[in-house]
Amino acid sequence: MDTKSWHLQDWDDPAGIEARLAGGESATAPWGSEHSWTTPLHLAAERGNAGAVAVMLTHTRQVDVPDSRGLTPLWHAVAALRGESVRLLLDAGADPWRPCVDGWTPGRLALTTELAPLLAGTPGAEPLTAVARAEQARADRLIAVFSAEPIRTEGLHVTFADVVDEDEAIRRIGADPAACPVLRQDPDTDQRSLFDAVGLYAVGVTGTAYGCIVSQPFSLELDQDELSRRLSPATAYSLNFNPKGGVSGTLYRDGDLIRHEEIGPGTPSPGAPPEHWLYRFWQQPGASFSHDANLLAYACAMGGIRKAGPRDGWALSSGPRRIARCR
Repeated sequence: MDTKSWHLQDWDDPAGIEARLAGGESATAPWGSEHSWTTPLHLAAERGNAGAVAVMLTHTRQVDVPDSRGLTPLWHAVAALRGESVRLLLDAGADPWRPCVDGWTPGRLALTTELAPLLAGTPGAEPLTAVARAEQARADRLIAVFSAEPIRTEGLHVTFADVVDEDEAIRRIGADPAACPVLRQDPDTDQRSLFDAVGLYAVGVTGTAYGCIVSQPFSLELDQDELSRRLSPATAYSLNFNPKGGVSGTLYRDGDLIRHEEIGPGTPSPGAPPEHWLYRFWQQPGASFSHDANLLAYACAMGGIRKAGPRDGWALSSGPRRIARCR
């Protein structure tokens, strides 16, 4: 089967899929490279309408066929919050409690979403503990803070630190708080001009109830190691959205490097920290939060700021409260 001839629009064309499958093509044949492949059923479950999934299920009994990462079609449907496709796959015999990555199952993920009623009563279901529900609720509230704002992340460098006094953060960075007036946060303001007016090594500083957000929207003139060293003693998590692609994060405590990681949407790798699951790295962006909102929330929490209010997102959408020049 030449599955390369499948196109994105096919996942919304049940009649076309029926014709192809009736002609001998397979809904579960591997598609991709030797080391990274999926199947049409996986893609339909993630991207298509329920009609496409329904047609494919009439042509295969391999409802739990894994892709190259060990993920089933049900996993992909859950990750995209495709409720009707989830129901169809369950009706066809898909196992929601089949471990896919580090013991995580599609059902376990679904219990943290609006799909929970579809999975809660299935054989093998284990309800979330009160602790797990509370942890997820805290993470989701933080994701909502950043999802509510139109944040441009391309090229953004941002550090979240548990320095609870804005003036103190400015002093640690190497500037005089008296020389850093409070700015009017406005989404229509040209942030580049604000930073350019201060000069080289300018960073934005915005205090929150639990820490500070230090941002460099356009260039990384003060590198993450130096910024973290200056903020010390503190816990700080620096997030770098490389405009050429990829997102990296670095965790520091008291100026010491604790962890450097490449992060982003998609199934967490085996052995990933539990916070990658908590902050929904597995969930498709756009399903219930805006793009990159969960990455910002994760970095915020890892930097020691575990609570944030609606206005805290303004630091990245409407500009910082203050701009300091690091000497």
